[in-house]
Amino acid sequence: MAPSTDTVTAWRVRGSDAADLNDRTEWAAAEGSSPAVQVDRRFRLRFEVEKRVAGEAAYRLEGRRNEGPWMRLEALDHPYPDGIASSVTSIVSSGEYAHGESTEDILTASDEPFAGGSGVSLRPEPRIRSWPAGSTEWEWTLVIRYFSDGALRIDDGDTFDYRMVAGDGTPLSGEVASVAVSVPDNHLGGTFVETPGRIGPWQASNGDLYFVQEPAETDNVFMMVKSTDSGRTWAEVDAPNRPPNGDLESVAGVQVGDVIHMVHQADSVWYYSFNTADHPDRPDSWEVRDELLAGAIDPATQSLTLTSYPDGRLLAAYSGDTEIHLRERSVEGVWGEELALAPPADADAVLGPVAQVDAAGVAHLAWVDSEARAWHTILSAEGAPGSPTLLASDLGTAETEVIAILPLVALRNEGVVAIWRRADGRLIERRWASGSWSPAEVAVDARVAAGEVDSDQTTADVVALGNVLHLLYVDAEDSALYHTSRGAYGDWATARPLLEDIVGQWIRGAVVRGAQGEDVYGWVLDAGSDGGSGFNQYGVLPPN
Repeated sequence: MAPSTDTVTAWRVRGSDAADLNDRTEWAAAEGSSPAVQVDRRFRLRFEVEKRVAGEAAYRLEGRRNEGPWMRLEALDHPYPDGIASSVTSIVSSGEYAHGESTEDILTASDEPFAGGSGVSLRPEPRIRSWPAGSTEWEWTLVIRYFSDGALRIDDGDTFDYRMVAGDGTPLSGEVASVAVSVPDNHLGGTFVETPGRIGPWQASNGDLYFVQEPAETDNVFMMVKSTDSGRTWAEVDAPNRPPNGDLESVAGVQVGDVIHMVHQADSVWYYSFNTADHPDRPDSWEVRDELLAGAIDPATQSLTLTSYPDGRLLAAYSGDTEIHLRERSVEGVWGEELALAPPADADAVLGPVAQVDAAGVAHLAWVDSEARAWHTILSAEGAPGSPTLLASDLGTAETEVIAILPLVALRNEGVVAIWRRADGRLIERRWASGSWSPAEVAVDARVAAGEVDSDQTTADVVALGNVLHLLYVDAEDSALYHTSRGAYGDWATARPLLEDIVGQWIRGAVVRGAQGEDVYGWVLDAGSDGGSGFNQYGVLPPN
């Protein structure tokens, strides 16, 4: 056990995990100086410790926020914590050194002969071995999470202190390390909900933006996060009244006036509503928190959709065991009888519904079947599905390619646009107008990512900004985010990369007003959490 007579003589911070363990140049600040470190990004902290007596170095690390109580740090990785927990700060793995790798004499405060030390990677303490007396150095890879379990959020400028303690919990004498937190612009952190549907961003008349997500992969609860500054900063609103149901396997929403309506499928299907800042009585609050639409069902992949008619009625469609179920909600808030859309005779199931009401008030529904085909129908005035039309028969057959159709897009004057992922990974477009579908055309001539993590869906999104379609997608080969567009006439533009060196997972967006009051495509991207937390970020096209 490390005796409490051991003394911390120096410390220094690396702002990332990009350097070798014994690199002498990649520092965020001078020795003993407190730098700013970015939330949801690995940083490294190196201590110099004078061992007074030879023996084991069973050190541990403790941390505290804003001079609060000291807490023992656990080894919980980032962005994916292996399903255990997501604490506000923890010891994480390093991609640059192995646990137990030997340190060299880099820090300069101690005059004692160098006696060794090691790097710590995803372990609560250094590798146990006996060390001689003298100066030692220990480097830890750490993270501070913007959102962690309990939906705890970090503020820009918060301070975190770290100290080394002996194996019995006694703090070592000497230096305590300190860092300040930096939250980058447009950072949401948190965890994306798994969805083939629309989940925002939505917007109030004053410009406030709303988006639904989870705080962490290990804390699967609803959070409605809000931005009052055009997406630069985000914070949860009405946390005490979140819906009680977790496990956000599939969520979809639509905004009608001052209310955001949502449906949620896990082992059952629920309806919720949230009031925006425009609501006259209860702004920024959850209204309906736990309304059951359907009991226990077991689809192959949870998937649902929600859209609205011009008069405010809602149309929900959700996957059942083998069928797709449809229900309408009246403007008075009453759900009608459940209708069913059965699979064709040569298929076992239908799922992945996407619905959209067009400018003429016509409700469109598209879906896929178990035979890798895409279908479309128009619903009657009573919400019943009509005769289906085959859209495509060449979808992917792997489980990760099940949810192949992007959310439908209503055109300004008439009809809808359907875009889906073909088995070869390319995105295909067809347009419905005047009662018929246009021929299929290639929208993206590249292999688009699909099935990242658990959602089984295509990693792409599309909206109509005026008469122009804007399409965002993640390329399966280089994992970068690309943008392309197409006007009312002409071809799809050459795709250009927006974000490189990411591993994009999910993306969803909508047309909102930008900082100058102009219409923009606002989107939220999970830029590579691997099903974990901390990589959600906001962007707009064209950029402000």
